[in-house]
Amino acid sequence: MIAAVVLAAGTSSRLGTPKQLLPYRGRTVLAAVVETVLRSPVDQAVVVLGYRADEIAGCLAGLPVKVEVNSRYALGQATSLKAGLAALEGEVRAVLFMLGDQPAVSPVTVRLLVETHGITGGIVAPFFQGKRGNPVLFDRLFFSAIQSLEGDVGAREVIRRHPESLHRVDVPDPGVIADIDTWEDYRRLLDMAGERGVKL
Repeated sequence: MIAAVVLAAGTSSRLGTPKQLLPYRGRTVLAAVVETVLRSPVDQAVVVLGYRADEIAGCLAGLPVKVEVNSRYALGQATSLKAGLAALEGEVRAVLFMLGDQPAVSPVTVRLLVETHGITGGIVAPFFQGKRGNPVLFDRLFFSAIQSLEGDVGAREVIRRHPESLHRVDVPDPGVIADIDTWEDYRRLLDMAGERGVKL
């Protein structure tokens, strides 16, 4: 069983408004990310929320995902990784960690990561023009390493510790390196999506 964990607990401090709720292709950024996950070959999906969780959860109404609220989100991303793992059900053999601010990732890319893991195991990450992106798929052999993380570190720390287990998948998908930290990032995403007319 392959699971997906969408990490969407952050405060969007540099934007001043929840980036999860920004409009993107007729829905919110977070709903677009979740819909990509649901169009991919995963068996279950968990969305980890934290900051303004009740408000943000509203954009997921009707989507077949489990919402997990991380009350410790202010202590860093590691707490959301662990909350996501803890919320999984059944015998999960690998987890895809997807960032809640990357709505331009293609479902085709996610499928390719899952198919590659079926052959290689280990850690599978997409690369666009030589740059490693997200989402990243982790075999269950690395769950304990993820659960041992502390503070504001992401799963890239596990990759750093186990470089020999990383399997690179080159993809023609700029969405894997396009996240939203600033308003300029958001404008670039809208340009990629052909939505230049959206009011900011």
